[in-house]
Amino acid sequence: MMQQSTEKTSSADTAVLIEMVRGAALALEMNRDTINALNVFPVPDGDTGTNMLLTLRSVVNDLDRVSSGSIDHIATTMSQSALLAARGNSGLILAQFFRGMSEALDGESVLDARTLARSLRIAATRSYKVLPNPVEGTMLTVYRECAELAEQSALDHRSLENVLSEVTAGSLDTVRRSPELLPVLAEAEVVDSGAFGFAVILDGALRTLTGEDPVGRVIEVPMPKGARFSGSVKADFVDESEEIEWGYCTVFTIQSNDLNIDQIRSHMNRIGLSPIVDGARGIAKVHVHMEDPGEALTAGLKYGELSHVEIENMDKQTAGWVSDRRDSATNSSPHKADPVSIAVVAVALGEGLNELIISAGLGATSVISGGDTMNPSVADLLAAVEAAPSDQVILLPNNKNIVPAAIQVDPMTKKDVRIVPAHSVQAGVAALLAFNLDLSLDENEEAMLKILDEVGEGKVCRASRDISIDGREIRKGMIFATFNEEIVASGHDPLLVLIELIKNHSDGAEIVTVYTGEDVTPENSSAAATRLTEIFENIEIEVVGGGQPHYYYLVAIE
Repeated sequence: MMQQSTEKTSSADTAVLIEMVRGAALALEMNRDTINALNVFPVPDGDTGTNMLLTLRSVVNDLDRVSSGSIDHIATTMSQSALLAARGNSGLILAQFFRGMSEALDGESVLDARTLARSLRIAATRSYKVLPNPVEGTMLTVYRECAELAEQSALDHRSLENVLSEVTAGSLDTVRRSPELLPVLAEAEVVDSGAFGFAVILDGALRTLTGEDPVGRVIEVPMPKGARFSGSVKADFVDESEEIEWGYCTVFTIQSNDLNIDQIRSHMNRIGLSPIVDGARGIAKVHVHMEDPGEALTAGLKYGELSHVEIENMDKQTAGWVSDRRDSATNSSPHKADPVSIAVVAVALGEGLNELIISAGLGATSVISGGDTMNPSVADLLAAVEAAPSDQVILLPNNKNIVPAAIQVDPMTKKDVRIVPAHSVQAGVAALLAFNLDLSLDENEEAMLKILDEVGEGKVCRASRDISIDGREIRKGMIFATFNEEIVASGHDPLLVLIELIKNHSDGAEIVTVYTGEDVTPENSSAAATRLTEIFENIEIEVVGGGQPHYYYLVAIE
């Protein structure tokens, strides 16, 4: 992270610009779900945040490969990457910002107030051009009004930091006014998702430039007239959206040495809805909504070779969005969690485990979905910590692969965060049993760490490939068990493998807790509890429905 300075930063060189883009991506990742929840225009499919993030991630990934060079070369790389990776209409409009930056930085050595203003102006001009029917109250309005602000500030010879700060504040004000400009937003009682997404990007870039901590943060949605965003759209709007047929979102790339972008744009406008066409250097990126996506692809073939074809069923996406919005309305509380002296943020995957951690008196205030095959990012963990209803937070990663990400959270927040580095969810649950709100943060951390030292971690799962470890041969499809990351048993029956695991590693144990996975039926779970109780009569056996994927059984031996 850049060091915070009392002096205003006048400009950004190549290295600083790259870090600003990374900070913007982090900010976008932290606010993605909120941006998705706001998404009602042009189609209520809940993917604006995801599309913007995937577009920006591609830019960051390409920057990681380049990592050095002149600032105009870096800007060109970002522009090309954004165009090729652009997802949905929001991704393509975001690509216009990077196109603007590329043109503004051509022949320049730094990004300063003047080139930032020019970047925004080009982005605004190009965005209005690539859309046959531009609509106010969207990202286009943010680009235009931010350009106006930046141009005025640049005339006053302000620093890059000053101008970016004014532009960021201005973008949030534009977002707040977006329902006044676009009636569908007022109808749904939201602000524009893409506009808010770009404001988030600016905020992340600004915080990186100034060295603020944290770089990424959860940003409150700027709603009009002092209202607060509830996390979902108006119920009547959800119901109405379900009745509309949306067709297919079709995105593809055309490659040719002789492309007429205006001609392609005009063609797509005749045959489809919400067309966006842009291109450079023999490449055109096309986005269009169609009842028949094949018609769009056939039209594209007239102009060149097609690649990067993506077709999304918007009716299906909207149905999912409707379902999510209804679930959110049913399950969410309009109030934030009550403040507590110490909050606990835990990672788990599985409905049963989530419910256990939250509701079984274990003290956790929030659970992040994650596990072996779905590791939450640093941004996900940081967002949960920032949202936690206390300035003192215990973070339980509950997976060895998530521990490194968890460790990065502490220096990124002003809250007092303690990492209890549980390597498994069963160890994390055991540690939670030691949590006590009557104890201090230091005392709770000490007690939970002590439990971790006393817990043995077992897993039972099916081999997805042939394995040969420590002289033990396990064929694909066989059941095997690990204990503290070592393979200790194998066979063809999950319960028998579980029994062998416990027999060999329960000497001196007082308690064995078994969490059954989603592939274990209630009947098999009950049978397992009976069998284990009979075999291990001197040990307290508890069988709990965990609902976790991939693992038949997770085991904690204490």
